[in-house]
Amino acid sequence: MNIDIVAVAQGWQVCLVVCLDRGETSELFVAGDALVSWPTERMLSASGGGPFERSSMFLSEVVARPAGLALAYETRDSAERTAKILAYQVRAAFPGG
Repeated sequence: MNIDIVAVAQGWQVCLVVCLDRGETSELFVAGDALVSWPTERMLSASGGGPFERSSMFLSEVVARPAGLALAYETRDSAERTAKILAYQVRAAFPGG
């Protein structure tokens, strides 16, 4: 798992990339695909306007995206909070790892 916070034109972007090996992929599906969610407060939509498209995604969807998940927020504090929440949820999906 890799999480970065970068400055963008309108605020701060959280980028989450999750790469799983075969064993982790099997573990994810046997345990049931985890739904990860993120705060929507101070969130910016992908188009720069509102409303934003969604507030959650299955972990397998995040894994399937080569560029991962990118979420933009108005403030760095909001982006940092989101990064911590996402990291916790991904780690919780693999309690043995």
